[in-house]
Amino acid sequence: MKRILQIAPYPTTIPRHGGQIRARQTADILDAAGFQVLRMPIYRRSHYPAPGCRPAVDIDRATWIPPYHDVWQVADFADGLAVANDGACFAAFARLAAEAAPDLVLLEEPWLWPAVKEWRKTAASPCPVVYSAYNVESEAKGRILTDAGVAETHAIVARIEELEREVVGAAAGVVVVAEADAERYRAWTGHPVVVAVNGTAPRRRDHLSGILPEQLQPRWRYALFVGSAHPPNARGFSDLVMAGLSSLRTDERVVVAGGASHLIAQGLPQDGLPNFFRDRLVLLGEVGSFALDCLIHNATATLLPITYGGGSNLKTAEALLAGHPIVATRMAFRGFEAFAEMPGVTFAENAATFAQAMRDVLDGKVGSVPAQDRLRALLWERTLQPVVELVREVLR
Repeated sequence: MKRILQIAPYPTTIPRHGGQIRARQTADILDAAGFQVLRMPIYRRSHYPAPGCRPAVDIDRATWIPPYHDVWQVADFADGLAVANDGACFAAFARLAAEAAPDLVLLEEPWLWPAVKEWRKTAASPCPVVYSAYNVESEAKGRILTDAGVAETHAIVARIEELEREVVGAAAGVVVVAEADAERYRAWTGHPVVVAVNGTAPRRRDHLSGILPEQLQPRWRYALFVGSAHPPNARGFSDLVMAGLSSLRTDERVVVAGGASHLIAQGLPQDGLPNFFRDRLVLLGEVGSFALDCLIHNATATLLPITYGGGSNLKTAEALLAGHPIVATRMAFRGFEAFAEMPGVTFAENAATFAQAMRDVLDGKVGSVPAQDRLRALLWERTLQPVVELVREVLR
């Protein structure tokens, strides 16, 4: 049985945000395909303190101070440099990697490549690496840093692009989540680049009717937005959804679940939102899987206000399978263009049209996304098959 060492910059035992979910599903699919997947999560325990999760290498113990450590938007980049350059962290990583004796390394995101590269230099016969990319990171981080007004944006983006080009060029194969990302990376390597879009898992929620978190009243009709604490999530919500709150009736709400709630809350004073309308917005923060299932099942509509960012949005796959009317931007359907014209999907690209679309779905003027067999193509077992095929090809 071939051994695959999956290296990820976060825990995957109890996945919460999109990257964790994708990495966990990838490992599970490879396990089911007959490989032995050894999971190596490397991260700061202070960033992911959930019980049941423990890093293989805890970056909190690093004493080497990386550049840009004080720019939180690129903490993942800085932490990857710390693992490669801090003596104790790298020694722990190299020892665990050698003990794993993998036939192949599956690197989730580019940040830990510096450590992987240094470890491979010490190996008598270094195994191949498959790089699993979730974005063209230099583009995604560039927009995030520009929006935040970070003075060192140009220098940081240049270093991230250098990192990306290096790992893409060195990898025996690359996995991306959208065709547009594949086009960029194919110009950087002659090795295979395959597209495996994000997906979702089948869920049964019929028994959850009327079960809601205590912050919500059963009589409310609500549009649901689920998003992690990723700056594009909060920016799209602020730009497209906030203005529409003024059109909501007393028994209507917009509900936000996930880390995006915290970023949205931080931005409220700057949005000039009248106090009268603030009660139309319910920010729940992170919720457990059961609460999230309840929120999804009882929602009137799903919102996907994504205005920038790379890759593909796994919340889009979840929204399509949930079956509620969807109000989205075209960017939110990046990678899911084949489903863009389904009944129940409304596109809106500015605050005025987004507000009107929200009003229409809450008024019942837009039907639900119909259950169709072709939506089964959005399940992880289908979307991640290109990863299995690429791994088999590289190992051959």
